[in-house]
Amino acid sequence: MLAAMMAFDSLPWSAPWRLSLAGSEIAAARIEGAAGPASGTLVLRLSAAAVRRTADGVAGYLRPVELRLAQARCDGAALEELFGGIRAARVLQAGWVIDALPLPGHLDGAAAAPLVLELQLIHGTALRIEAGALTLGLAADAAAVFRESCDC
Repeated sequence: MLAAMMAFDSLPWSAPWRLSLAGSEIAAARIEGAAGPASGTLVLRLSAAAVRRTADGVAGYLRPVELRLAQARCDGAALEELFGGIRAARVLQAGWVIDALPLPGHLDGAAAAPLVLELQLIHGTALRIEAGALTLGLAADAAAVFRESCDC
């Protein structure tokens, strides 16, 4: 518990959003710039990103959001299986567990301890992605749309 809190506190919360991968939905996945093993960037496009606005804590959904995992290696699923709702997720960075991520934001792995993204998709696929870095941002090809959550 303390490890998760410390990692959470060390993240740059000047970012306007806090992203929770659990509750988000993957629309598409692609590889960019792959010239060999672990040299490409895995891009996960979220059609609905579960977020909390940092300024006032209002929860809702933001789209379109992209996660860019540099030097990604994926275990547990083929690229075409990376779609649909995310049931559970966590990011591991140098021994810390991170459940909410700054958006936009950037996290680096280390040679001795790569960044790890673990996802459990609603349709049953579980996967583990190791990467050199994770960049989170709004997709460049569309305007951001925020919808407040109606959950009571």
